[in-house]
Amino acid sequence: MSAQRPTKKVTRPATPGKRAEPDLTAPQVLDHALAALEGHVRLSRSPEADYGPSEIFSVLLYAAAHRTTIEQACAALADAPHANTVRGALAPLDLERLEEQLNEALARTLPKGFGRRPLEVALDLKLIPYYGEPHEGEEDFLLKGEPREGTSTFFGYASLYVIKKDQRYTLAVVAVRRSEGLVGVLRRLWGLWVRLGFHLRCLYLDCGFYSVAVLRWLLERDLPFVLAGPRKGKQGGIRGLIGRKGPGVWLHTVHSPKEGAISVGVAVVGKYWQGRWGKEGRERYAFVIHRFPFALAALWDKYRRRFGIESSHRVWEQARARTASTRVGLRYLLVGIAVVLHNLWVWLKWAVLSWPRRGRGGREVWAKGLRFMRMLLFLKRAIERRLGTMEALFMRVSPA
Repeated sequence: MSAQRPTKKVTRPATPGKRAEPDLTAPQVLDHALAALEGHVRLSRSPEADYGPSEIFSVLLYAAAHRTTIEQACAALADAPHANTVRGALAPLDLERLEEQLNEALARTLPKGFGRRPLEVALDLKLIPYYGEPHEGEEDFLLKGEPREGTSTFFGYASLYVIKKDQRYTLAVVAVRRSEGLVGVLRRLWGLWVRLGFHLRCLYLDCGFYSVAVLRWLLERDLPFVLAGPRKGKQGGIRGLIGRKGPGVWLHTVHSPKEGAISVGVAVVGKYWQGRWGKEGRERYAFVIHRFPFALAALWDKYRRRFGIESSHRVWEQARARTASTRVGLRYLLVGIAVVLHNLWVWLKWAVLSWPRRGRGGREVWAKGLRFMRMLLFLKRAIERRLGTMEALFMRVSPA
């Protein structure tokens, strides 16, 4: 019989006052995750029920950490509730109430003192492929898009994300309704932003939001924003403006047959690739700007940081449990849990695995110590210790 291999301990770089005990353990990660969910998402469970919210959420977290289904998570854990019990506990959840609860949970993961200074934030849409037929009354949540992964129908989720080094939190995430349009999505996310009480320095949007209605909504509220201009048209539009004008800010009129016209300021900037991404030469880009709080020379680099929200999507996608259900509430809950885990990961690195930076102020974060997949591994191990694992099968044999 081979000897058991010792558990590998990961130690962070030596810093003044480093303690001998662990800075973070797997049970602590699970406790933080359960506290974030149980404290805000209310499950209607009877006191006499065999399984409470803790067991239900543990199954959901295990499914998230493994990127698997509720059915498979319940089958892998010895003392977990049956999959039907979990689904039954989640069935009464109302989507609108669930959105409020999960966004409150996201707000609670922010560190104390966060947002004292005006923040740069990005807004983005994420489309998740949808297959099957919707339940009655849920057709409004199906969005059409460019075909990919065998479908042109998607569930859409809009999120608001902070562009800040080492504190890249998702502030809010909502399910998109087809009937509300992009302006409706903006209005709801802006309402959540106002409730947080933070001050906006600049809002960054991708070219998918380029429309007269969105631009009018932003300008009416006098918000500082940058919106990437799509290269449409031959002589007119953004493409024509880039061809006619040099670097600078130019007045441009955006037309729409349904929404009318609106005049905006368009900044044209040039970028020398210098061999990056296999590109050479200089290319021009256009951005619709209003009250841009930085120098025009910084516009390209500032907007490029917006792509952090897409990196954030790729990270929390690793913690999105799978489901074949077409229930909008359940699918939104699984997305919300993934985003909560991403915020928890960012918070743990900042609050637990960092130390004061000598001479320069701020904090130094030990990013390599807690990769996102390592946090998910901690989560798996802690849940397996609490609920046990299935390690044997017994086949029922009928009598001859």
